[in-house]
Amino acid sequence: MRARVTAPLRLRIDTAALADNWRTLDRMSGSAACGAAIKANGYGLGATDVARHLTAAGCRDLFVATWDEAERLAPLRLPLSVLHGVREEDMPAALSGIARPVLNTDQQVARWKAAGGGGCDVMVDTGMNRLGVSPEAVRAGLLDGLHIETLMSHLACADEDSAMNERQRALFATLQGVTGARRM
Repeated sequence: MRARVTAPLRLRIDTAALADNWRTLDRMSGSAACGAAIKANGYGLGATDVARHLTAAGCRDLFVATWDEAERLAPLRLPLSVLHGVREEDMPAALSGIARPVLNTDQQVARWKAAGGGGCDVMVDTGMNRLGVSPEAVRAGLLDGLHIETLMSHLACADEDSAMNERQRALFATLQGVTGARRM
């Protein structure tokens, strides 16, 4: 019989590297704000610790996937946005002010307006074809009356040197000044 080896598994996060990596991306972003996704419990590293180190490094925009994740981070009082927007069952948490919803559909926009929701972010679909309101709907006034902190989009080919990136960027740029968004 083979002896049982008990070696606890440990994952150690290099917090200096985490902060340095974010600062590098922030510099590469130029005048655009550089945020950080800390969803899925900080991708398994512990959302609370990751958030603390990133905010200490200067990150001012943090994103989680769900309102449950936002509620767990609420005691930290972070600048937090919830990427999955607002379903009807999310409205109590969303209206509590612990985070801003990222509105992704016409239905979410209508729901937020009807509830008299406050600040929000809005995702525009410029070519990812997964999430976001259409640029045409934005131009037609869909977002009128919203207090939009950030109007954003998502590159379909962000990890590649693709002509699609420039087409998406150009389409997104046509929305400059169309909404009252504080930034885009």
